[in-house]
Amino acid sequence: MKLSKEEYKEAKGCLKRYNYNQIKLMNIRDDIMSLCAVDVDGMPKAPYSTSDRVLDSVIKLQEDSNIKEASKEIKIVNQAIELISKNAKYIFKHQYQLGQDKWDIINEGMSEGTYKRRHSELVYAVHKEIKKVSQKWDKNETFLSKKRVIIVSWIDR
Repeated sequence: MKLSKEEYKEAKGCLKRYNYNQIKLMNIRDDIMSLCAVDVDGMPKAPYSTSDRVLDSVIKLQEDSNIKEASKEIKIVNQAIELISKNAKYIFKHQYQLGQDKWDIINEGMSEGTYKRRHSELVYAVHKEIKKVSQKWDKNETFLSKKRVIIVSWIDR
């Protein structure tokens, strides 16, 4: 099975954005988990009070479509990593997480042919997971839109 250019770019882009997405989500979660509220106005704060920054971070996690997309891409890559071979996991770790070049991986003892096969295995696994998640997403959107129509028609009565 050969992927089209768009499908290949989508899967490879998902792999390339993995670290960035993970850092973005970790920063937001760190804001939420911080128990100290910043004393900005000079007034004493109750211990363990929720600051505006924490509240904004919770709202951002729930409502920001970019954050939801980043979270979805992280889940896709994590699911794909569970399904691939040891060599493909090695390629993912060294090329996409540590930022090594293709030739650095090949010089460490993997043949060029094995690299090509395992890299394509990695990209195909990510593509399959993207398709699965998008199908589930479409079904959920259809269900939610039907539910909205039912609620709106019930309210109009």
